Amino acid sequence: MNTSLRLFVVSLAACVALMAGCDSTPTAGEGDGYSMRSRFPKQYRSVAVNLFKNETLDRPLNGELTEAIIKEVQAVTPYSISSDARADTLLRGTVRKRQLRELSKSRGTGLSEEVLYEVTIDWEWVDQRTGKVIVARNGFKASALFVPSRPSAEPTEIGRIAVVQNLATDVVANLQGNW
Repeated sequence: MNTSLRLFVVSLAACVALMAGCDSTPTAGEGDGYSMRSRFPKQYRSVAVNLFKNETLDRPLNGELTEAIIKEVQAVTPYSISSDARADTLLRGTVRKRQLRELSKSRGTGLSEEVLYEVTIDWEWVDQRTGKVIVARNGFKASALFVPSRPSAEPTEIGRIAVVQNLATDVVANLQGNW
């Protein structure tokens, strides 16, 4: 057997062994294990996502965040998006703070070379049948780096788009079980 074929067979065997190890699902009373099953609560079928409130001067931020969360819910959860009146659950929140933090500055020009776009939100996911909060997070933060200086000359919107996606991904990840 030639060397590349032998390497392929060994790699394939290692992948099969690894995948077999990931198939262990804990039984009742055991600790966490690995599973390919969804960890999103199964008693819910739909989510209404209200337009996030915005306490910052960055006006497009809350609309872009709401839209990104809706897309993330549709992409990675078993839930459908519904109106407030029809949904089992409601996701709502407030953009509390937006900050641009300079990480580095050009010695020659004094202009910002790297800037961190930071956003802090409060949000909660509520069971509309009972009014009980399923999960809530205050001071939930995300950030994204952008480079406003030349040669990149990225506009501030690049940082905002990236941080909005980071927040949407993180919020939806927090809708999973085992809080």
